[in-house]
Amino acid sequence: MIFGAPLFLWGLTALAIPIAVHLFQFRRYRKVYFSNVDRLEALQTESRRQSNLRRWLVLLMRCLAIVFLVLAFAQPTIPGNGQALHSGATVVSVYLDNSFSMENSTSDGSQLEAAKQKAREIVAAYRPGDRYQLLSNSMAGSEYRWLSREEFLDAVNLLAIAPASRHLSEVAASQSDFMRQSGAANRHAYLVSDFQRSIADLNALPDDSLALFTLVPLEGVATDNLYIDTLRLDAPAYFVGGSVNVEATVLNGGATDAEKLPVRLIVNGRERAIATLDIPAGASAKTTLRFTIDSAGWLDGRVEITDYPITFDDRYHFAILAGSRISMLQVDSGTPNDNLRRLFADDSAVSYQVAPLPSDLSTLNFIVLNEPRDIPSGQAQALASWVEQGGTLTLIPPADTKPEAINALLSLLKSPSLDRWQKRPAKANGIDFQSSLYRGVFNGTSSEMEMPSVQGHYTLGDNAALRQNIITLANGTPLLCSTPYGEGRLYLFTTPLTDEWTSFTAQALFVPTLYNMALYSRPQATASHTLGDRNPIFLQGNYDPTATPPELKARNTATSLLPDLRRIGNRSALLLHGELTDDGIYLLGNEEHLAFNHPRLESDLDFLTQSEIENLLDDRPGYSLVRNTAKPLDQEIRSREGGTPLWHWCILLALTALLAETLLLKIHRKPQVKS
Repeated sequence: MIFGAPLFLWGLTALAIPIAVHLFQFRRYRKVYFSNVDRLEALQTESRRQSNLRRWLVLLMRCLAIVFLVLAFAQPTIPGNGQALHSGATVVSVYLDNSFSMENSTSDGSQLEAAKQKAREIVAAYRPGDRYQLLSNSMAGSEYRWLSREEFLDAVNLLAIAPASRHLSEVAASQSDFMRQSGAANRHAYLVSDFQRSIADLNALPDDSLALFTLVPLEGVATDNLYIDTLRLDAPAYFVGGSVNVEATVLNGGATDAEKLPVRLIVNGRERAIATLDIPAGASAKTTLRFTIDSAGWLDGRVEITDYPITFDDRYHFAILAGSRISMLQVDSGTPNDNLRRLFADDSAVSYQVAPLPSDLSTLNFIVLNEPRDIPSGQAQALASWVEQGGTLTLIPPADTKPEAINALLSLLKSPSLDRWQKRPAKANGIDFQSSLYRGVFNGTSSEMEMPSVQGHYTLGDNAALRQNIITLANGTPLLCSTPYGEGRLYLFTTPLTDEWTSFTAQALFVPTLYNMALYSRPQATASHTLGDRNPIFLQGNYDPTATPPELKARNTATSLLPDLRRIGNRSALLLHGELTDDGIYLLGNEEHLAFNHPRLESDLDFLTQSEIENLLDDRPGYSLVRNTAKPLDQEIRSREGGTPLWHWCILLALTALLAETLLLKIHRKPQVKS
């Protein structure tokens, strides 16, 4: 026999109280005057021996009542062959999967209601004084506390479907950590789920030799489902007159081919494009929807399909900011570069100007330093700070000069320095087509592509590990390299961009290289985010984290909250802790738009069978499976674990002892004499 709360056994010391009362009982006598002594003849006398026996029996009943009452509080249990119980407290952690797939209907109602009933049966198998945890996919801070049985049942009744989805290994690790903190001798964890393949990573379940994990699978309901899996916006910058390609990937998770499925693109409430897809069963297909930005400001869009009965994944929201033209400054120290002027002067996406470097660089996105021969230290510090905060700087060195002043700036930007000028011809033999400058420019690479050549160039010094070679000469020296610094980037040429020194300016490669430097100079915020993701969301604007944050509210629902805004590096970031549950567009203080979508883990309605789960748990000590049977789960747990609780028998025996004491005292009363 073991005891769930052995400290209550100290209550047995209370046996001294009735014993002391019995041994040191003092009776007070008083005189009673009788007018007629004849009435004494009617009294029934009792022998001293019988009186002593009755008193000892009363003492025994009182002691037994105390003993059984103390034992009831100590929670005695007779362990069976299949239970590894220990003396001490017991904690039970129950995870209820409340993801979208649990909304599927069965013959007994929704999967979530079936899971709730399983949770009620689980706690019924344990003692009322044990402690319980209810864990859901939200994993909110309020779920990390121990509950009484009544509090647990109330929490189960209030649990509803939520958009978050968790891998089972993450859930089990959380349960293990929380139970370890309790210090309880007996730790039981239950995972009640439909065991979708997308979340059932049973090979990654944690090892915990001090806890028993029980998997309770529900019968998953296979349903045909078409859903938008991913969305990618392909545009280097968002500006009025520019085009945006929206590439949507649609998956067919059902067993039936989908034919001529309409895919619609809606921007700011207007349908801007439509396409149709044929998707075989179990396959995916992509389509590109294109629209032209016709107004500045925030563009709230979505791509949607129509599919029943699963609808939460039939739309994918995005939000982008179409700004004004990119602000570009060209600083010429010598002869103006006409190649750059012809490329940018009349472009509708770029606000191009040639002027000396101003004192305030905050309004600029892209700066080209064309053949600088002297960069004062104050300007170098200002340029380095501007790049660190997100600016893009392109440096084109002059030919055959001492580069000390230029190297002072390069050193601040953690860039390779210019070394020696070599006046000899060289030809490029390598282009990094994976660079963002050439994204979407080439359909493929060709060995017959004309490579640029130079008549002279600088070699580079140290910090080679930080640079990315974009165009490389045959001798290994880059013609163009890139170095990130803070939130911005430096592009460094090793030769002047004039017809005298390079053929690069006359080739088709020149235009996308320089033009994309300008287009990508304005940092683009992420167009969409996933509900339940705890990673920081970097914002377009700058917000003071010490001030009251602006309200974050849904555009089409009543949801609103004061968000957690923080400063990470030089940018403002939003941190969410599972507060949002509805997908759609959210407004941050009417200044910034954020798009949130449901995670797609729940979209693949494919489930592990019970046999597959058993096979995956074969070599996992501490993990077991409860198969679906008509038998209530509490009875299954008791029969499987084999433990027999005795606390209710102790209470019954304590009440029996008190009843026997009462009867003995009634019999002991002397009968009244009738007059």
